[in-house]
Amino acid sequence: METLKPAHNDAETDLLNQIATDIQAGAYAPGSWLKQIELQHRYKTSRPMIRVALDRLAQKQLIRHEPNRGYYVYEADDDEVRDLLDLRAMIECAAAPRIVRHGTGPECEILAQLAQNFEDQIDTGSIIEQHEANQAFHRQLLSMTGNPQIAATIAELRHRIPSAPAGQWKTRQRIKQSSIEHFEMVTAVRNRDADALEDAIRRHIMQAA
Repeated sequence: METLKPAHNDAETDLLNQIATDIQAGAYAPGSWLKQIELQHRYKTSRPMIRVALDRLAQKQLIRHEPNRGYYVYEADDDEVRDLLDLRAMIECAAAPRIVRHGTGPECEILAQLAQNFEDQIDTGSIIEQHEANQAFHRQLLSMTGNPQIAATIAELRHRIPSAPAGQWKTRQRIKQSSIEHFEMVTAVRNRDADALEDAIRRHIMQAA
């Protein structure tokens, strides 16, 4: 799963990422309210820890806080989601030449293994396992730019696009298409073909628009 900026300690960071991953994996539907007592039981932690995590997630725009009512999962409108996806595509496509230039043989083989892991999760994994496998693939791809700030920027954008698998993977065919595009990216990196990588990245991201 994606790593957010450090919280005050490791326990807070772990809790923050657990909730964020579950939200983006579709465990909490867009628009649903997050009841602190239920979260406290689910994550086996204290009410103050839950409150800190919710406050930080609200800062990240993954959820919203409504005074006197509580926190709910942010539900972006179609235009906002499309704009965020377009911005993400512009950044990642611009990074394609860096990926093919800096991606070494061993790094590309790791990318291929992660693509296969995602493929395997289609039939055997839970939505959260699929989500985590997808995140691992994209983290590896962006790490091959040689610029950690690119990965950090994309992580921020991904946290602003709610419930990725729930919104994008409505059918098995859509999940399978994502896997096919992962392998296309691997092939493009192996061939040092920046244009093919850029095309695969854009189609991959914008299929959710």
